[in-house]
Amino acid sequence: MNLFKYFVILLFSMLIFSTWNNAEAGLIDTLDVGDEAPQFVMRNLITNTAVFLRDFTGKTLREPWKKKERQVVVLSFWATWCQPCKNEIPILTKLAADYKDQSLKFFLVNTMEKSESIEDSVRDTYKNRGYTLPCLVDPSGRYAGLYSVHGLPVLVVIDKFGIVRKLKRGYNENFQIELGKLLNELLKEAEPAKK
Repeated sequence: MNLFKYFVILLFSMLIFSTWNNAEAGLIDTLDVGDEAPQFVMRNLITNTAVFLRDFTGKTLREPWKKKERQVVVLSFWATWCQPCKNEIPILTKLAADYKDQSLKFFLVNTMEKSESIEDSVRDTYKNRGYTLPCLVDPSGRYAGLYSVHGLPVLVVIDKFGIVRKLKRGYNENFQIELGKLLNELLKEAEPAKK
């Protein structure tokens, strides 16, 4: 019986230490499906223009007088060194082409680059790999932190009303099948989903 008590105490201690250690490292997920997506303003890698999430989705659009249409937004966090990202991005590019006439916007978000990587090398890699999806840059990792990105790739789907509807961490074969079904559902929604 005493051995069982020690085992339970040891297990509990490990759990507490692990949770405390992850909190210290900032690895606690602060974003969940159903949460409002953190707002951002990031720069486009190629055009060097500011991109606001509120131009596409959210409770209120940034410039409603321009009669903008709400859009579903897909963010793919990636880095040049990320091997699974090399598999995911071409699939997302094909998916974006399949939905090109829909109220849907895809963005790559470059983040977590090695300190020696400079933006020119990221731009060169982007072009050399033939990437065509708009690419935003998050050099400080600020938005990666807000979106609970601890590893790459991370895919975030945001509905027309600014609510996170999917968080996918890592690369899975055939992920585009499930993603396509979700996008079809979200494109049909005319009002925010009820919690």
